[in-house]
Amino acid sequence: MKRNNKLKLAAVLIASGVIATPIAAAQAGQGGYGGHGGPGEWSMFGGDHHGGKFDGDRGDHRKGGKFDRENRERAVPLTPAEARILIDAMLLKTGTIDLKTGDALMAEEPGKIDVLVVNAQGGVVEVVKFDAKTGRMDRDERHDLRKLLPRPDKAERYNRKFTADQMNLLASAMVIRFGNGELKLGGLAETPRGTYTATVTNQAGDIVREMELSSVTGRPIS
Repeated sequence: MKRNNKLKLAAVLIASGVIATPIAAAQAGQGGYGGHGGPGEWSMFGGDHHGGKFDGDRGDHRKGGKFDRENRERAVPLTPAEARILIDAMLLKTGTIDLKTGDALMAEEPGKIDVLVVNAQGGVVEVVKFDAKTGRMDRDERHDLRKLLPRPDKAERYNRKFTADQMNLLASAMVIRFGNGELKLGGLAETPRGTYTATVTNQAGDIVREMELSSVTGRPIS
């Protein structure tokens, strides 16, 4: 959808009412990487934001590669509330302070979700469309959104520490993205060394996974 058309859509929706102490960089650098030297399965959005792209978004388009995974249907379709959390987490991870997530609602197009990204004054600057069946942003929407995100300051990359509330948001988004609609965040607890332990459960409440998250990167350490 072209930007002008998306902003017109957003205007109609609004009018109708539908709508800390840093941890050592060496330790933080482990976040989001498994024992194979690459982004782990549960890395947020495939990796951090570098040079206008997220690591992992250039994934393998061959059969069985990232392209297939992005088009795989979820067991339970994504909801507007979940789509909003995904955008909230993306803005947080990229250090975007002049934009925030607005309304999230089912689009007129069947099976699609529209999430409004607004500026400090509440003006709509982007309408991000998700496919509810796959839980993914449309490719063009993702490209447009990236243009709005700030480039990272590599010198300041590890000079931050996410709060407990922010870690809860990042962990929730991670489970939404990779849990296929069948899992949920069961709990999040800070460890004595300043990291966080996330417990992932199924819908019945049974623990299916526990992982340690870096409070600097927001990504899994192990």
